[in-house]
Amino acid sequence: MYYPWASLEAVPWLQWLVLINLLAYVSEGLRAALTPSIPTMPPVAFLSALAVATLVLGAAGMRGFLRRTIG
Repeated sequence: MYYPWASLEAVPWLQWLVLINLLAYVSEGLRAALTPSIPTMPPVAFLSALAVATLVLGAAGMRGFLRRTIG
């Protein structure tokens, strides 16, 4: 999260490993919004990842909540 995703091109395996961490997408979104002059991940990539993660984790949370409350 300290380095923009685009600047990790020198270490390709690390660039792809970073994609496992959901906070990397939040960090890239904030970086793109606050410092547009620094190259970042394409906006469609981090917005899509955040939308999918929100849907998947939201559904899992609702399922767990309903299972505990309804029985």
